[in-house]
Parts: sequence; C-alpha cells; structure tokens
Amino acid sequence: MAKKIQMPSKVRLMSHPEYNIVCRVFAGTIPYRVRIFITDAAGEDGRPFTIPTSLLPTILGMTEGAFFGGVPGALGGAAGGYIGSFINLAYLINAGDAYDSLTGKDRDTLVHETTHVWQGKNSTFALSYVFNSVYNQCVLRNAYAYTPNQPWKSYNVEQQASIVEDWYMAGESTSSNLYHYITDNVRKGDA
Repeated sequence: MAKKIQMPSKVRLMSHPEYNIVCRVFAGTIPYRVRIFITDAAGEDGRPFTIPTSLLPTILGMTEGAFFGGVPGALGGAAGGYIGSFINLAYLINAGDAYDSLTGKDRDTLVHETTHVWQGKNSTFALSYVFNSVYNQCVLRNAYAYTPNQPWKSYNVEQQASIVEDWYMAGESTSSNLYHYITDNVRKGDA
C-alpha cells in the first residue's frame, strides 16, 4: 500500500552548512539562504519535493504569512500573504525523512531538490518546473533517467536535477562528462 502524503510538522531555514554545499554547485544562481525553507513534509511514498511558496494557497489553502508565522526571518502577516499571492517569495524543500540529514547521508537529496529551487529562480515563472515535474513523473516511466551529452534544454526538470545530483555525488569532478552542464548552464543560471 502506498504511503500517504506527509504534511509538515517542522520547518526551518536552510542551514549555513547546507547552503555552503549548494553554493559550491550553483555558485550565485540560487536565492539567498533566507529564501529557502526545509520542511519534513513528503509526497506520496515519502518522496521529497520542492515547491515555490506562491503555490501554498493552492495546495494548503493558506498564505505564506500563515504558514511561516512562527519562523524567524520569514515574511508573515497580511502583507506577506498579499505580496506572496503575486510573486514568489521563497521555496520549500520538503525533505521528508531526510530533514535532519541533508549535510550527511542525504546530500544527494539536498542537491537534487535545490536544483528545483534553481530552476524556479532562473525561469520566467517560478511554477514552470513544478508543472514540468508533475507531467514527466505522471507520463514517463522513469522521469529521472537521462543519456549524457544531450543539449541541456532537451532534458526535463527531473533529468536536469539528476544530472546535477550525479555530478555532485561523483565528487564534483571537473573532468566528468557532466561538468559542462554545471559550467555552461547551471552556474550561468540557464534554466
């Protein structure tokens, strides 16, 4: 039986050690640390997922201000909810069981999910990667599988995140056949 969606019981800002890891990968092409939140929520079967906070009213029926009311440094109150309905203020990395281990055994999840933050920040519309991800996971048998050395834009968002994750987990090698994606696309903000 499939594991149900897990709503968040904990939320925090991305930690300094987590941000240091992802800055090595994405350089200056991701939002400031205070715009990236980590929760212990998870999708079906415990799968991590990342969404822009502008999607909160649709998914949870609440504004960013209501969701983040008790989190220091987060935009709260009526003004936050009003502004957040028009622009994307932050991103939620819903890490599930990896919530406390993103700088340890679950660094792959950290890098993969931060690629979705990167996609949202560097796209015309922050939500576009969400729709691409949902479509490809529902339609393709394996939305994450890729063949290296194809044009970056030919990959769906899950394939792009898998490329970045695989390059990072293999040691961030500058001689990797995936490194050109990091230098030519990721670090240039070419989503």
